[in-house]
Amino acid sequence: MNNNIIGTNIANRRHALNISQEKLAEASDLSINYISRIERGASKHISAESLYKISKSLNISMESLMERKNTNHINPGPQQEKLINYLQNFNLEKSETLSKHILDLLMNYHIEL
Repeated sequence: MNNNIIGTNIANRRHALNISQEKLAEASDLSINYISRIERGASKHISAESLYKISKSLNISMESLMERKNTNHINPGPQQEKLINYLQNFNLEKSETLSKHILDLLMNYHIEL
């Protein structure tokens, strides 16, 4: 796995959430120096445990941090991410039902999608 991809994805997500390396280090119980090295791609090995701690602190999946992103893809904002994560906690049928209700609510208020 290319650590530059992981580091870039971590930095992008951290910036999207508007949090500092210091806050991420504190939330993930890792050092600021280590977070900085990961983001720069200077850390040759990132343990699964460290990646898990970072992903939980950034409220994103480990897989998302490891994948090469399409440059045309727009990352969801923090509130959208919370909604996505909330919906993913349900089985597919319940998640689809809740999604339909949310869309109906938006349509009733004439919010353009």
